[in-house]
Amino acid sequence: MDPYGVLELTHRLGREPNIDTALHIMQWELGDLAKSHTYSKWHPDLESSYKAEAKLALSSLFFQFHVVAALLDASPAELLVTGIETVQDRIKEKEQKVGRFQHYVGDQKEE
Repeated sequence: MDPYGVLELTHRLGREPNIDTALHIMQWELGDLAKSHTYSKWHPDLESSYKAEAKLALSSLFFQFHVVAALLDASPAELLVTGIETVQDRIKEKEQKVGRFQHYVGDQKEE
């Protein structure tokens, strides 16, 4: 399942698509994203430049995410839905104080 043709693009780049390489690239780009965000806080006058760099890193992360999804024969749309459902389940667990949130006393919102 490769609706965007990311595996073909990776081949055309001269690489054999594989999860190991995709994960390494994702780690690198996540570091660039974090760096860009941090530097934009340190140098607010250059925020627009760092925001552009952050968007570029994020776009590469998205591409590699699609490579991994294609290699796992998974639909990116279905993965997004599963991710949203997982977060919704965690919210319920937190509200009910069950599972990992059984003893949670973290940042309580004041009402």
